[in-house]
Amino acid sequence: MEEPSTQLALGIAGSLLLAALYSAANAGLGALGESALLAIRDRGGPYARDADRAIEYRAAIRTRLLIGRVVSVSLAAVCAAFLFAPSGLGATLGAGVAVAFTYGIASQVGGTIARRRAPRGALRTLRWMRPLELLMDPLAAPLTLLAKAIERVVPIPEEGHDLPARALEHLIEQGEEAGAFGEDHADLLRSVLEFEGTVAREVMVPRTKVVAFDIETSLDEVIARIDETGHSRYPVYRGSIDQVEGILYAKDLFRVLREGGLESTTLDAIIRRPAFFVQETQKIGQVLREMQARRFHMAVVADEFGGAAGVVTLEDILEEIVGEIEDEHDDETRPVQQHGPGRYVAEATVSVYDLEDILGETLAAGDGDYDSLGGMVVQLVGRVPEVGAELQVGAFDLRILEADDRHVTRVEIIRRPPSTTAVDAAQ
Repeated sequence: MEEPSTQLALGIAGSLLLAALYSAANAGLGALGESALLAIRDRGGPYARDADRAIEYRAAIRTRLLIGRVVSVSLAAVCAAFLFAPSGLGATLGAGVAVAFTYGIASQVGGTIARRRAPRGALRTLRWMRPLELLMDPLAAPLTLLAKAIERVVPIPEEGHDLPARALEHLIEQGEEAGAFGEDHADLLRSVLEFEGTVAREVMVPRTKVVAFDIETSLDEVIARIDETGHSRYPVYRGSIDQVEGILYAKDLFRVLREGGLESTTLDAIIRRPAFFVQETQKIGQVLREMQARRFHMAVVADEFGGAAGVVTLEDILEEIVGEIEDEHDDETRPVQQHGPGRYVAEATVSVYDLEDILGETLAAGDGDYDSLGGMVVQLVGRVPEVGAELQVGAFDLRILEADDRHVTRVEIIRRPPSTTAVDAAQ
């Protein structure tokens, strides 16, 4: 029969091994970002299910692994207390040394294993550790429920999520100053950094600029409009743009034209159903993943009432990262054009935030319940102003260049001398 001291030493060694395994699994899970897990899951293969589980239950898994490490360290402390008590070193001192040693070794070994084996190695470790992980569920489940209850009562401030972004922005600035990459590369990195925070409403083509067809439109009219606009996909609606039934692919129509079946075919028979809808507040990172998974190149952006707020395409999302992509069919005019010092002409659909970047000064006024320049003007005036109407916003004079009964289309913006800054009603 083994001596008690031998059994206690083996207990400490076993606890050290368990703590290292729990640490390795936890560090591996922490090293796997959501994008890496999504890529592994979408590619399929032996670790697809493990990646899907890590995405779905990340918080619960990490809680179990952390508790497992705490339990392992506690077991080592108990064994050390009994091992060192007879020697006169004192149970408290022995337990303290064991806790520090076990925690330090486990964290170092576990972290090293995780870094060397990620990403698939991390998922393999999680698979091996699953029985030991689930063993901690009786202890972890109440803590998980408590954490969720606390989050509901005391929500995490949004600014707390900006710390990693600020840190990355600082690294980009340092890299640019050190000459590690040029201004273009820095701008690209910043675009990627801002990508996940952007919503569909910010990149979509607004409904007032969407080229769409009523389902009763003749194919001759459709062909003429396609020839004029040069797009490859068009929403098709029944009665109203809010009732989009499908998407017309220009190549489908031209195939019918080539086969000589134009007279016997209707637009209803050509469109691809159903159309793909996303919410205007949906993050474009999620929109992109859904479009890739469903193999759609165009999505209809729905507003809070279920109507069509606009459309978003893969090109729109890509432009959010790499900048404007122009082809031979794009209008060469920009939404904001400078006509001399301090004088601009802007499309009313331009985002107020984009316009502020160009002007280099805050322009927004009122209670902020708008996104576009036209929306801001209508809100300030209280109605759609007539052509020639003028108003002051901050350091700028605004004059309506083009408008109809329903909306403003073009606005002239002139920077005033710095003597007065006010927001006045339209004349």
